[in-house]
Amino acid sequence: MLRFTKMNGAGNDFILIDNRTGDVHLDRSQIASLCDRHRGIGADGILLLE
Repeated sequence: MLRFTKMNGAGNDFILIDNRTGDVHLDRSQIASLCDRHRGIGADGILLLE
């Protein structure tokens, strides 16, 4: 399970993922799938907190 917070500001929205443990490894296709507004969470981008 991927724990995330969705945040927005100034007309943009982002998926925020706490990756301080270094456990989350996403490739480009996974990021694109998560940001897809029709099939994923939907966002303009992903922010990884490291």
